[in-house]
Amino acid sequence: MGTLWKQQHPDATVTAQTNTESNHERLRKMGLTPVTRDAAPAGKQYPYVLFAAPPSGSEDYPAAVAAATRQWDGSGSFVFTSSMSVCATEDGSEVSEACPLVAKGKAPGTDKLLGAEAATLEAGGNVLRLVGLYHASRGPHTFFIKQGEVARWGGYTVNMLHYEDAARIAMAVLAGDGSEEGKGWRGQVFVGTDGHPLTFQEMVDACFASGLFSGSVNFTGAPDTTPGGKGKVVNNTSTRAKLGGWAPKYTSFRQFFMDGGKDYYNSSGLF
Repeated sequence: MGTLWKQQHPDATVTAQTNTESNHERLRKMGLTPVTRDAAPAGKQYPYVLFAAPPSGSEDYPAAVAAATRQWDGSGSFVFTSSMSVCATEDGSEVSEACPLVAKGKAPGTDKLLGAEAATLEAGGNVLRLVGLYHASRGPHTFFIKQGEVARWGGYTVNMLHYEDAARIAMAVLAGDGSEEGKGWRGQVFVGTDGHPLTFQEMVDACFASGLFSGSVNFTGAPDTTPGGKGKVVNNTSTRAKLGGWAPKYTSFRQFFMDGGKDYYNSSGLF
């Protein structure tokens, strides 16, 4: 998302805070200013802050997000990217921004996310729940094709969003004007999805139909034995309306691959 911000604000300094220096060279080539968390200036605050790191990078994820909110000066906006995995619905029905949440204590992963969401909302920041992310060479499709035989039900419904579009919607939330005073959004929950859910089987079928992949995938699971039930259908109509009609560049997983699967990740030379 930092490159999008630089495109719209060429004179801005976009600081990319990371745990290690492993990607710093790439970040510099993208026009960003990388700094490790340990080397970040103490007490420095920013008008716009995006927290988009996975739970695996923090011993105490909610505390890490809470610490990030203290780097926000309270003027522009704060956004935490969460996941629709916090939504408890798994019977194949439709859900939106106000979905029922997984009960606390049911799973360590969702406990971390819900704790981080709570820290964000308490500070006046915003939560952006994302669905399954992908690009041409990364996502569940590559795992399935590599495995060949998968002990999951092929009819399980998933919702997808291209990584570039995840950055675009995060940008839209972060830069959005959500108040009468002209300030950014405060204490809101948004959802990012392309609006074209598909099943695991339809996902791999789309990959093979594009001609960009070879092989086969055999899903061996059944609805009553597959973890997660039947999945969910994610509707983010409310989010799109709040963001002035935001729509993804890559309209669907299937269409992306039928159009050749070209994106920033395989054309920029940085990945």
